[in-house]
Amino acid sequence: MNWKGMSVLVTGGAGFIGSHLVDALINRGAHVKVVDNLIRGKLSNIAYCRDKIEFVEEDLTKRSVAYEATRNIDVCFHLAATVGGVQFMASHPAEIFKSVCIDHNVIDACWKTGVERLLYTSSACVYPVSLQKHVSQRPLKEEDAYSVEPDTDYGWVKMLGEIQCRAYHRAYRMKIAMVRPFNPYGERESFDPDDSHVIPALIRKAVNRENPFVVWGDGTQTRSFEYVGDVVEGMILAVEKTVNADPINLGSSGISIRELAELILKLTGHEIPIQWDTSKPVGVKSRKADVSKAKKLLGWDAKTPLEKGLKKIIKWYKETCQKS
Repeated sequence: MNWKGMSVLVTGGAGFIGSHLVDALINRGAHVKVVDNLIRGKLSNIAYCRDKIEFVEEDLTKRSVAYEATRNIDVCFHLAATVGGVQFMASHPAEIFKSVCIDHNVIDACWKTGVERLLYTSSACVYPVSLQKHVSQRPLKEEDAYSVEPDTDYGWVKMLGEIQCRAYHRAYRMKIAMVRPFNPYGERESFDPDDSHVIPALIRKAVNRENPFVVWGDGTQTRSFEYVGDVVEGMILAVEKTVNADPINLGSSGISIRELAELILKLTGHEIPIQWDTSKPVGVKSRKADVSKAKKLLGWDAKTPLEKGLKKIIKWYKETCQKS
């Protein structure tokens, strides 16, 4: 696909993943519009490129905003959602379901305003709890989600979004790509203690030399982390190569939370024992991605080794967040 001169909308484009996607699209020569309500997104994430994009601060729970945003757009990357770390998900169940309204407004607007292609950003949270109880369980394949037993309200929201995309594809032949990122991490991610994910939470504690160094759970949980640049590449490839609303995993090989915490302590030089807190919410036991479909259909695989990606985000946190 030739992106030069193409009109592209990124919903949630001032957020963590969205802002990196905006970078990649600008570099490909696209004309980019960003719609973000800045509740979780930050103007600082796109400050350097504000003169190269059209930015609209608005709330996509309003139908009129979605319709106006999608007018004269060729491709829409839909990332906007109400989301946060495991603590936020557990304590804001009703807030999470605002995304159902956002998804419907954006998908319907794309159809009615004639957007040529849509990417729906789903989540690894759609997978059933029963397939994530033991670290020995096999990596998750895309079709495993449809026994339907997500572990969080956010997972239910994303499942509803996937089903809606499939319905619009069947009914109107809309060209829709869908991806399920597994635990993305990288620069510009939220380090706020109230809503941060595991990697920024552990980096914040390690860089700030917290003592005791507390990690939620017992360390045996496993997750599939991938660097945000790799995720963005997968999103763009999905739009270029798939149109049938068939979900594609974007993940990497799994690592235990104990191994992750020990690696972060080593990279930050914080020599301290880990204190495990099993009273806090930790999510499912194991979540590993089968990326055979991404390799086959997109030619995609996670390229950034975890240690290299962690060094990048540690450096960014020290230079940006600690000084602010």
